[in-house]
Amino acid sequence: MNPNKKIFRREFIIYCFSAFLLVFIVKEKFNQEEINIDFEINKKIKKYNSLREIKSKRDFKSAIKSDLINNKTIFVGKKLYTYAEIGY
Repeated sequence: MNPNKKIFRREFIIYCFSAFLLVFIVKEKFNQEEINIDFEINKKIKKYNSLREIKSKRDFKSAIKSDLINNKTIFVGKKLYTYAEIGY
């Protein structure tokens, strides 16, 4: 690249847009945390969730509250998940 070459407005906008797009893609890639749980615990969670039926968003929120009250939670990394969040 020639140091004396001027960058035109369109090129500048394209470079900036590309840089922001790349940053957001990389950020999302690193922010996605996979929930890797032991097979036995996963089996227990699926069995627990199969006994109840969550039909609506309101039921989902009440299921999360119920799980928190009944200590149906699991830590994955630094985050706390309820059985309802993992199963649905």
